[in-house]
Amino acid sequence: MINFQNFNWKKIIMVIIFVLFVVVVGYLMYALFFKSPTPTPEQKTNTGEIGQLPGGTIGTPPGTVTPGDGGTGTVTPTEKITKITATTTSTPDIIAQGGITKITDLDFQKNSSFTLDSTGNNIVSYQKETGLFYKIMPDGTKEQLSERVYKDVENVAWAPGADKAILEFPDGSNILFDIKSDKQISLPKDWTEFDFNKPGDKIGFKDMNPNPDLQWIAMSNPDGSGQKYLEPLGTKAKQFEIDWSPSGDKVAQYNPGSSAATSRLLFVGLNGENYRDIDMRGYGVETKWTPDGSRILYSAHAVSTDHKPLLHIVNASGNTVGYDHQDIALNTWPDKCTFADADTVYCAVPKELPYGADLAPAVADNTPDYIYKVNLKNGAKSFVAEPEYDYTIDSMQISDDGSNLFFTDKQTGALHSIKLK
Repeated sequence: MINFQNFNWKKIIMVIIFVLFVVVVGYLMYALFFKSPTPTPEQKTNTGEIGQLPGGTIGTPPGTVTPGDGGTGTVTPTEKITKITATTTSTPDIIAQGGITKITDLDFQKNSSFTLDSTGNNIVSYQKETGLFYKIMPDGTKEQLSERVYKDVENVAWAPGADKAILEFPDGSNILFDIKSDKQISLPKDWTEFDFNKPGDKIGFKDMNPNPDLQWIAMSNPDGSGQKYLEPLGTKAKQFEIDWSPSGDKVAQYNPGSSAATSRLLFVGLNGENYRDIDMRGYGVETKWTPDGSRILYSAHAVSTDHKPLLHIVNASGNTVGYDHQDIALNTWPDKCTFADADTVYCAVPKELPYGADLAPAVADNTPDYIYKVNLKNGAKSFVAEPEYDYTIDSMQISDDGSNLFFTDKQTGALHSIKLK
């Protein structure tokens, strides 16, 4: 057995201490003189690509219209307009100046049809659900114009100044309602698609007599007296549109179609005039007269437009009918436009349209709109506003003083306005 008492423990402890001392001193000498320093992480610098500054970003492609910058530009027929996304810190402009713009809600009821009153600065509206007529001021003040109730009217034809309106009902009944005198007169059931002339003392209409041989385009006094028959409809009633020119010499338009790329537009006059026809640049033509009756704003589609509606302007009076035919290069319809004067038009333009949109316009019923202003003298377009909410604009009117742009939206029929100045 090992006898631990014979060991010299003092010497053993001294040896252990010496060994530990040598190890510690050896490690310290290694750390001070031989160990490599720990590398410091390198700061990475973006040197950029050829032709770019370090840290540069890719810019907007040339030619892109970027709404909201207050600039102007041309939108090609197939160009997709970039949507502006409002940030939580953005404040809509009170007055439209090319950016996101505040909307004033004037009336939350469904306004089935509206127009300007005789002052040109207030709205007269028919509301289908209540059957009532109202005057609505720019501040939203609302005044009922009559106790008479006309529910479920299908079409309203307004006289200039909105002192009269012709109401078409689903059962074929027609009533001339004199809003100013609060009187009504019944018109024949066979008459339809009414339109007043500019003075408001004549109406144009289609007489859809049950006998096809007696179906005509006609005119009369607003109360139905003084009838004059102008053009037989034959079997082509759907190709005629009652649309009285502001100049007063044309009552209707006829679009029979023509070739694979164009269609024709002809006019029906008061006395059998033989007006020159216009070759329209596409199909599905929808029109709107300029306020002076000298030109027609119209939309049409073709292969070259991806069958989206494309706006055009063309002369339509005197000896220059069909001349000065210009593409406006906005994809929208005339019923989404309103004239400030003969040379200035405001249009609601869908933010994007799919291929074939003019073949089925309902595809745009939920697409929000931008608002553009077009100078018809030189074709210049300027971006006016993006409404602060995603409205699909149904129809628009601009006040005579140019300060307010009134519109209804397709989703609710509510009446809104944008301040232009």
